[in-house]
Amino acid sequence: MLKHKEGKKWIVAFFTLFLSVVVFESLFLLLIPMHWEFNDFLSDTLGINTNYALIIILIFCIPLIYSIFFLVRNLIFIKREDKTDPALVNKILSILLFVITIALLITLILLFGEDSVIIIQLLEYYSIFLFMVIIVGFIVLLYPLVPEIIRFIKKPVKPLFQPKAKKYTILSFFFLFYIWILVMPIIFPPTNVIKGELPPKPLIIAHRGGAHYAPENTLAAGIYTSNIQAAGWEIDVRISNDGIPFLMHDDTLERTTNVSEEFPSRIDNRSETFTISELKQLNAGKWFVDNDPHDTIKKGRVPSSLIEIYNVATIPTLEEALNFSRDNNLIINVDFYGPKNDHPYYNQYFNTCFSVLANAGIDELIWLTSYNEEWLEYTMNNAPNMKAVLSVGLSDNVNLEEFKNSGYDMINTHHGRSNRLYRAAAEDGISINVWTVDLSSRFQQVWTLGVTSVTTNEPIVFIEMAKPNWIIQRPIYIVIWLLVDLIGVSSILVARYIRSKKQI
Repeated sequence: MLKHKEGKKWIVAFFTLFLSVVVFESLFLLLIPMHWEFNDFLSDTLGINTNYALIIILIFCIPLIYSIFFLVRNLIFIKREDKTDPALVNKILSILLFVITIALLITLILLFGEDSVIIIQLLEYYSIFLFMVIIVGFIVLLYPLVPEIIRFIKKPVKPLFQPKAKKYTILSFFFLFYIWILVMPIIFPPTNVIKGELPPKPLIIAHRGGAHYAPENTLAAGIYTSNIQAAGWEIDVRISNDGIPFLMHDDTLERTTNVSEEFPSRIDNRSETFTISELKQLNAGKWFVDNDPHDTIKKGRVPSSLIEIYNVATIPTLEEALNFSRDNNLIINVDFYGPKNDHPYYNQYFNTCFSVLANAGIDELIWLTSYNEEWLEYTMNNAPNMKAVLSVGLSDNVNLEEFKNSGYDMINTHHGRSNRLYRAAAEDGISINVWTVDLSSRFQQVWTLGVTSVTTNEPIVFIEMAKPNWIIQRPIYIVIWLLVDLIGVSSILVARYIRSKKQI
């Protein structure tokens, strides 16, 4: 369409800018459940507490509007006058904005660290729609290419400079490339394309008791977990300076308690340097109500009956958390955070925690989760009814055969692991718990892959989900794409043939 138009490269430039901004904004909006972590990281880094995610979204509306305006404006010019020549400032600005957008996308990936794999997972989840756009685009592109291909085939061959082999090689590469594009969706099907029956829905384990909906690692979070009927909750266990295991994730107490009011000179002290009586003086829930860090209270996602309970929440001991789990029949997934080697209970940390766990009398509800295989072996030998759960880092190698031989009950690993690993584990009857799954799209993916359970900050969202938003049986999926390819290509060729007959 623009073959003989002057300045068409700037149409392409503005369209490329528009496309890059749309991709960036779309990805950023799809990552909404992770915006709090993003804001928290930048607040700590820059020392200013604000909603950076919203600021970035609003700022990028400017280049989006700019690119749309100049794309349409220059398309009108090129249609009316067969040429367009944007002002120099717009030429420079379009290139600069494109570079900034790409740089910010790379920065976003780096900032999310291990969780940056979620971007790839999002693209995989929506790949069926991306494939559709690509396939339709390439099929439509065939329309103006067909006469060019015919001319290329009919063009006389110069024996010396363009042997037939060269012509046929070029044609072969062209057709192979098109065939590759057309069959790509079949070769790389998304995880929601399944064989056979949909696997059972994973158990929902509330991360720290549902950290987006309740003050984490408190009995108030346990109450929330029980109220929404999650299968269980995940807790983090440290040990006080006088040897009592208690619940706390962070190294310090500043973020989740009022330590700045009760012990202002000890704000930066590690939480395990406090005695249990000192820890019990702290309020561990009011910060959640006051700050509403994930806007779940404002959006009405937290029952009003729980607000007062949150306001007076304190730091619980491990024993209190176990008693609550027993009374409410909740799985309790115990994660361990041992003290520094100068702590008085450094050498007794695990044994002290294990003694409390064993004395609770609810071995069948306890998942003892650790990277430490000695602790897992000890658990298997002394409390065989507890689940011995091996934690595996995102970059650690996982040999499923070796795991089966180890006798451990479950693998606990990051949701960014290979989909192939999850599917192979499910086919081999190996239980896997994945953490921390907060995006609906990823939950649906691991569900179709057959994982046993997920640890999540968004438990109520997944509990309310009756089935994945979309699943397709593999044979039907293949037939759909073959029909799209066949009908699409045939329609273009027939349309070209009809037009050529009319021109004769």
